[in-house]
Amino acid sequence: MKITQPRLANTLHENTDIQTALEKNDEDLTEYSFKSLRIEGLRKNNLSVQSCVFTNCSFGTCSIRKSQFSDVVFKNCDLSNVDLTGCGFHRVEFTGCKLMGANMADGIFNHITFEECRGEYMNLSMSKMRYIQFTRSNLQGAGIEGCQLMNVSFDACNLMEAEFYRTPLKGIDLSNSEISGIRITNLTNNELRGSSVSSLQALELVRMLGVEVKG
Repeated sequence: MKITQPRLANTLHENTDIQTALEKNDEDLTEYSFKSLRIEGLRKNNLSVQSCVFTNCSFGTCSIRKSQFSDVVFKNCDLSNVDLTGCGFHRVEFTGCKLMGANMADGIFNHITFEECRGEYMNLSMSKMRYIQFTRSNLQGAGIEGCQLMNVSFDACNLMEAEFYRTPLKGIDLSNSEISGIRITNLTNNELRGSSVSSLQALELVRMLGVEVKG
């Protein structure tokens, strides 16, 4: 699966104050590089963030709802508990980020990578996800309920106790991820049917669910 990388401008504006940048650009951020910022209490709806890089930034008690992020890189950022409900993400990279408890429900995700991220209990429910790659990321207890997944991969991820209620995983390879305690709707509507699991995972699922799961 080929993920399209963010298309960044050759030159990005260096700025140390995100609020000043927002005021200057009428609530839009385009072609900026933000480094080592502590962004507290930012509450905005319908933002447009394009061709931006955030490095070592933290977003404390922020709410950025129904906004669009296109061609954006988040590197070593802390977005824990940030409210990103209803946002669209297109060609976005999350590398080494903390997303614990982040609310990304009802989102649209296209060509996104999550690499070595901590996303325990993050909420992705009711989202549409296409061409998404999770690599060596911790998604323990994450809410992935009622999602539409197309070309989504989990590589060496922790999916323990993740909630996949009403989210079909057909065609998705889970064989090298940890799926102990994974949560599905019920025995007759098995979201895991058609996914790829290892022999040991299949045995664990038989024990846990009481049904046959083919590896």
